[in-house]
Formats: sequence, C-alpha cells, structure tokens
Amino acid sequence: MKHNFRLLLASFCIILFSYILAIGYYFWPEEHATVLVAAAEQPVLPQVESKEIEVAEVEEGPLDETVQITAGDTLMSLLARLGISKIEAHDAVQALSSVFNPKDLKAGQEVYVIYEKGDDSNYRLKYLQLQPDIEHNIELNRTETGLFAVEKTQRQLEHVYARVEGQINISLYADALKAGASPKMLQDMIRVLSYDVDFQRDIQRGDKFELVYDSYVDREAGIERSGELVYANVNIGGKPYKVYRFQPQGANPEFFRDNGESMRKAFLKTPIDGARLTSGFGNRKHPIHGFTKMHKGVDFGAPKGTPIMAAADGVVERASRYGGYGNYICLRHDGATKTAYAHLNKYAKGVKPGKRVKQGEIIGYVGTTGNSTGPHLHYELIKHGKHVNPTKHTQMGSLKLTGQKLKSFEVHKRKIDSMISDLPAKGVQLIDG
Repeated sequence: MKHNFRLLLASFCIILFSYILAIGYYFWPEEHATVLVAAAEQPVLPQVESKEIEVAEVEEGPLDETVQITAGDTLMSLLARLGISKIEAHDAVQALSSVFNPKDLKAGQEVYVIYEKGDDSNYRLKYLQLQPDIEHNIELNRTETGLFAVEKTQRQLEHVYARVEGQINISLYADALKAGASPKMLQDMIRVLSYDVDFQRDIQRGDKFELVYDSYVDREAGIERSGELVYANVNIGGKPYKVYRFQPQGANPEFFRDNGESMRKAFLKTPIDGARLTSGFGNRKHPIHGFTKMHKGVDFGAPKGTPIMAAADGVVERASRYGGYGNYICLRHDGATKTAYAHLNKYAKGVKPGKRVKQGEIIGYVGTTGNSTGPHLHYELIKHGKHVNPTKHTQMGSLKLTGQKLKSFEVHKRKIDSMISDLPAKGVQLIDG
C-alpha cells in the first residue's frame, strides 16, 4: 500500500515539473532564448600560454670611476678590481712606465678610469688619469689601433706667499701645526733658528712664533706644495729671534739675522730635536765603570730612532764602529774644528767618509750602541785637537754682509717686513712679478 502511494507521488511530481517547463518556454522572450542557444553553440577556444616578450640586451656604455689607492695597492690590482683583464692591465702599466714608475703610487692618491664592457666577461680600459705630484698630470688613452698612448704634462701652479703665526700653549710643534704650519715648515724653522734658540729648554708657554714661506697652489684641486721658508721669528720672553732668507749676488741663498750676519757657519745649539740634556761636559762618575772620568762631550737623552743633524756644514771623516762609542760619526768642518756623534742606532743613507753634509742635514739616528746605559746621543766638539764644551763654543766666525750686498739685503728685508704686515695669517697673497 505504502509502495503504491510513493509511486503515485513521484509520478505526480514529474508531471508537474514538465508542465512548469512548458509554460516557461512558451512565455520566455525570444531574444533571450537566441542568446542562450548561441552561447551554447559557441565553440570553446583552447587556452594559450602567455609568453614574455624577449627584449634585446642593450649594450652597456662606458663607465667612469675615481678610485683611491689604499695601502698595499698596485696599479695592476686596482685595474683587476674593475674587471679589466690581466693582459690589458699589464699593457696599460707598461705604457705608463715610460713616464712614471707605478711603484711610486702612494696610499690616498686618486686614479680616474673610464672603461667599458668587452666582448667577453672582462672590461676594456679606455682612459686613465692620475696626478703623481702637484706639478704633473698623466693621461693614458686607447688609440684607434687599440694600443695605449700616454702623455705627461706640466700643470700650471700659482706661486703665493703664506704666513703662519701663533702662541705656544702646549708645545711649539703642536701649536704651530694647529695654526696651519706643515711638518716641513716646522723642520725648516727649527733648523734655521737652532743657531740661536735651544728649542728644548728656551721655549716657554706664552712665547710666540711667526713664519712666512712661498708655496705653489692648485686652487682647483685644493692642494699646495710648500716652497722655501722666507722668514721666521720666535719671540722668547719678549726677545725676537728673526732670520731672513736672502741670496747675495754670486752666492747661494742662505739665512741672515736682521743685522746682515750670516748664520751659515754657526753651530746648532743642539744637533737633535726633542732631546733633554742628561749629562754635561767635564769630570763625572762614569755610569758603567763607576770611577770618575772626564766626559769629553754632552749627552742628550732621546728615544731610539730620533734623527741626528749635522751641527754645521762639513765632510764626513769617519762613519763606523769605534770602541765604546759604538756606531760613531766624525765631521770635519774646517782645518781646526770637528764634531763627533756617538752611540748611534744607524747611519743615514749615503753617510760615509768623504761625503759633504749641510748644517741641519740628518746624518744618523739615536741608539744605545757601545758603552751605553740607554738611548742617547753623545756629542763632542773638538777644536785644534782638544775637546771643548759644546754648550760654550757655538760660533765659528759668522760672515757678515758688507757694502753693496748689505744694502741689497736691507732692501730685501724691508720688502719682506712690508709684505708680512699686509699678509693675513694662514692666508695667501699673489707674488707680483
């Protein structure tokens, strides 16, 4: 019974659904039906994979770069870092070697390079430019034949005067550097004024200094090469010590005091900078042997390696090991005067018997060779074969200008004094003529 009822209900539902479909088709708009049929009949297009459009690689143009030389760099290693092949870098270095030794490159120097992508994975060098010093410029170009051509040219520099002045608060060296002096300027000033000034003992806080020098400037590059010291003055306790650089007619330039007296033949008060007097001249108890013995010179205590200067112009008479003196130098200054320097660590390059040396020239370095208790310089002055106290015999009959030479010096001195009054400290002024 239940089965027949279910069958009857299913039949009724089918008839009802068919009836509804028939009515819907009869009343549905024709255009909608057409669209449905068209959509049904539209063929299904196959899916097409999207592909990226390949663009031809654009050729890389020339690159330019300024590279700074660092410690341990060579020109070969610098070019290699830019991707330039060893063969090409070698050819470039060979070409440069005709006007410049690549080994002379120093840390901090800059090299300007233009290069481009080559046919392989390496780059091709097109142009290289460097300044080996302030006065010269070097350019390397690749020619149309593929070879390298190099040219070294002289740079146009501006000749100027500059003035530095200041007051000593810490030390002459530190305060002068702070005021704008260069190490070379200080070395020249100390060398010249050491005729009259003991820089280790005379200088006090509050003392003043002033120096004028000529230099050569490249304003565009912002670099300067110091020239010669023209004038120097150290005011110690209110007393000025002045020197002027002057070239008498027919002679070499040298320094003169403001009264026209040459300083060329004066001995330096101390042949070493930054030293202290540790032992004087005369009888003393020997620090090693323990008995009283004549000390024929004076001792200056200083760190090992401190430069030692020739006390005056002279000729090297001896530069060798000499008993308890250790490494020893003897200079002959004239027929009657010699100076000796003992316990050296080593000799300056080229110092050997027969070599002529200038006053202030470095001849050796402080050490502790021979009979020595520590690093110091033993310094002797010998006159007519007899040792004398160097601190009491510092002059050798200085030459003084006379006649027309003195008049020319006076004119030169007035010109320098006038220039100093117009020249600002740490400034520059063009040289007329």
